[in-house]
Amino acid sequence: MVANESYQASNSEIDSVRNRQTSCKSSVQSDSLPSIPCTNEIALKRHLNLWSGICFIVGITIGSGIFVSPKGVLKYTESVGLCLIIWVVSGFVALLGALCFAEIGGIIPRSGAELAYMKEGIGSIHERTGDILAYLFNWTNTFILKPTSTAVLVMSFAEYFLSGIMDACGPPETLVKITSVFTILMLMNINSISVSAANRLNIIFVICKVVKILRVIIVVMLMNINSISVSAANRLNIIFVICKVVTILTVIIVGIVRIAQGHTQYLQNGFDGTTRKPLSVALAFYAGLWAYDGWNSLNSVTEELQNPKRNLWLSIVLALPSVIILYLLTNISYFTVMNKALLLSSNTVAVTWGELVLGRIGANILPILISISALGSANGTLFSSARYCMVGARYGYLPEIFSYIQKDTLTPLPSIVLQGILSIIFCIPSNIDELIDVFSFSAWIFYGLTFAATLCCKFTMKKAKRVISVPIPLIVIVILISIYLVIAPVIVNPSIGFLLATFLILFGMVFYYPFVYYQVELDCMKKLTKFFEVFFDLKISAINLD
Repeated sequence: MVANESYQASNSEIDSVRNRQTSCKSSVQSDSLPSIPCTNEIALKRHLNLWSGICFIVGITIGSGIFVSPKGVLKYTESVGLCLIIWVVSGFVALLGALCFAEIGGIIPRSGAELAYMKEGIGSIHERTGDILAYLFNWTNTFILKPTSTAVLVMSFAEYFLSGIMDACGPPETLVKITSVFTILMLMNINSISVSAANRLNIIFVICKVVKILRVIIVVMLMNINSISVSAANRLNIIFVICKVVTILTVIIVGIVRIAQGHTQYLQNGFDGTTRKPLSVALAFYAGLWAYDGWNSLNSVTEELQNPKRNLWLSIVLALPSVIILYLLTNISYFTVMNKALLLSSNTVAVTWGELVLGRIGANILPILISISALGSANGTLFSSARYCMVGARYGYLPEIFSYIQKDTLTPLPSIVLQGILSIIFCIPSNIDELIDVFSFSAWIFYGLTFAATLCCKFTMKKAKRVISVPIPLIVIVILISIYLVIAPVIVNPSIGFLLATFLILFGMVFYYPFVYYQVELDCMKKLTKFFEVFFDLKISAINLD
């Protein structure tokens, strides 16, 4: 009885939103969404077709992971054979998770993905629990997951790009005084996003030729690209995808040639030395699944996807299997050149591979191509992270200003700026491995909860039309995998990063009850919202359910 009432309430809510948006005489009001005025009907446009959806997933998924993670996977598996198996299994875990997301995304076709799914999926069982979990996800995603992901990608871009253009000594570390300079320059750019931004970026490039400065520049550049035009960001992503695939195919083709020449000595006896610690394999999965991160990215922009009930799942089943094959063949190519000891001793696996196979010229060109791959993922991550912020603000989990979009460009400008600033902050620690562990630990907590929301919808929304339906046993399996990926690393390799991530997640509850539950509104926030609305010509976004 409760399930039917929840399902009917969900349908009534969507019908209510459509009616209000059509008339534009009132605002969207429901238990799930706070009041959202829709005067002049400003909303995100559905410009992403099937091809764009596939490129979006591939563009975010294929980043620096395939060039950075092989070392981490091999380190915790200790054998070539198990290493390759982990790469394949990680891909299928990502595919299964993406299909679960596709099912619940078809039932709840809104941007924001996990936020909307926990709010309305788990909320269909217990409303307050769903609301708290959705808020905690939005908090964690806004202040930990997306910024750390973007920071890792931008840092990888900087390291690889500068490795390609500098001598063998590599890029130097940034001095404290230079860090102060780039902070000022960053603030100047953020406070003057305009046509002159490109000129300012050029000046920064001339002045600041160091690693961290380059990271800041790239973050700000992507902020500007995503702020100027959604179509420009989409076209840029497609270009990046082509560059990535060409780079990986180069590695694969060379590997096939070497196998044909008989260079298989490192692939023989592949399971020698395999680890006997099953819990440590979870850390290998962290490295492998990091390379596949992005499998759920399209769910964050469903309001901009054409025919989402068809193109969402179809983009997933076309994109992810292709990535699995590319990753497997790339790793095999690595092992036609490097043995275990050499691969583990390399900080940049692909660069070492390039030096051995292609010589010094290849060692210069390949890092630049890899840096483009990482840059493309950073662009896509920033694109989707801004949409998460926007949806979180719609639900009242963030200040109202982040639910606004720019009138002319129809992009969530305030959210892009926020994510850009946070990404820059996370660039400062400069430890990619620690950031990946913190990201993976936090992410799989909420992935597991989203899979649980999918399971809840099986019972509370039985009558909802499903384009794809994942069997319940498979959903239970992926929930158990999520639990394993959260608990096992803490047991095997406890670190301050896991403790800090847990503290930051729970710290969000400090703001939940006064500002979300009791809806306390500060006068200063109202004045700031009004100022930014007028100054940047913003308009609160309507919900695109067409």
